[in-house]
Amino acid sequence: MPRTKDMDEPAPLGELREGRMRDLLGYRLAQAAVLTTEVFVRVVGKPLDLRPVEFTILQLIDENPAATATKVSRSLAITTPGVTLWLDRLEERGLIARERSGTDRRAQHLTCTKKGKALVGSALGQLLEGERELLSPLSVGERHLLSELLQKITSVP
Repeated sequence: MPRTKDMDEPAPLGELREGRMRDLLGYRLAQAAVLTTEVFVRVVGKPLDLRPVEFTILQLIDENPAATATKVSRSLAITTPGVTLWLDRLEERGLIARERSGTDRRAQHLTCTKKGKALVGSALGQLLEGERELLSPLSVGERHLLSELLQKITSVP
């Protein structure tokens, strides 16, 4: 592929030329992840003392009453022992509760506590606003299209 002027422009986050990496979806997603992670840290991470994985787990539990550690681990592609460590931390902070299943004594259903619901609700609102600012150069239609395309990519089995 011949080099174009675009390929000679510096990377958005630095002074080095990207070259043909500009054509790689993974590279573009990684660059976007850097920006969205900065938003997360600024609007939620530091002010609410919340890590991205903690937010994600809380949001999944809040949206899926009686979720189990196994279901959360599958959803996030994290081992069950790995999720259990995060659940322990969230429980210690009073953000989630575990209850034994009435039908399967081995299973524990997860729920957000009142404190957990308030925290995840606040975090979600702040993240949506932070991302709205980040995506302000895009039109509303472009934002929806971007979201739909990413959903389509991530839904492929």
